[in-house]
Amino acid sequence: MENSRKNLKLISIAILVFAFATLLQLLTELMFGEINNAELPEGSPENILLITKIVVMVISCIILLPQLYVGIKGLKVAKNPDTLGAHIFWATVLFVIAILGLISPIKAIFSRESIKDNVLNLSGKIVEVFLYFEYLRHAKALS
Repeated sequence: MENSRKNLKLISIAILVFAFATLLQLLTELMFGEINNAELPEGSPENILLITKIVVMVISCIILLPQLYVGIKGLKVAKNPDTLGAHIFWATVLFVIAILGLISPIKAIFSRESIKDNVLNLSGKIVEVFLYFEYLRHAKALS
């Protein structure tokens, strides 16, 4: 049991690091990435690009909330186990989403599109799947 607590704490920290890394990647993409090079339809005002960036940022932050919840709740459960399973539900949802996220990079690798980028993307997704799997295993052991 003590081992599960320690492991859950470490995995929760890793999940939080992944969430913040995702947020930083998003901010970098918004500032320097393809969305800056988006072509606006003729006659559209320039503030459309700014509105698009804001909408993408808000939606992405909403999507990051379950990851933050799972990470923070995991730290709390590691310190003081409880029987409420909402964090297990969200970890399961994120685990399934992470597994589905493996499809795109695998497909891109086999179609020989930008192999280096897709291998890096696939590696990150595999780590994410592993983290949620281990989170679920240790959180269930403490419930």
